Amino acid sequence: MTLSEKTTKIILSLKHNLVAIFVGLFFSIAIIKLIGAYLSSNIDDGEWDRFKVDHDCQPYINDSGSQRLSWQCDDGKIYYRWRQQR
Repeated sequence: MTLSEKTTKIILSLKHNLVAIFVGLFFSIAIIKLIGAYLSSNIDDGEWDRFKVDHDCQPYINDSGSQRLSWQCDDGKIYYRWRQQR
């Protein structure tokens, strides 16, 4: 089999699997973006502890009676701390 025949065979194979290639490429890019977002997030509980004291944050209990890791602060906002699940 010559080089041109191998090249033709590869091109035909790629044409038949074009959708699979695009789906794989899409998921690869999505995974890279998610890993980048995770690594760039600021995880500093020391800042949260200081913020909680400075802004007089109290555990917030919603209408159903569950706390769900939320805090209501004196600025009127409710903050959700999902990383406090330790």
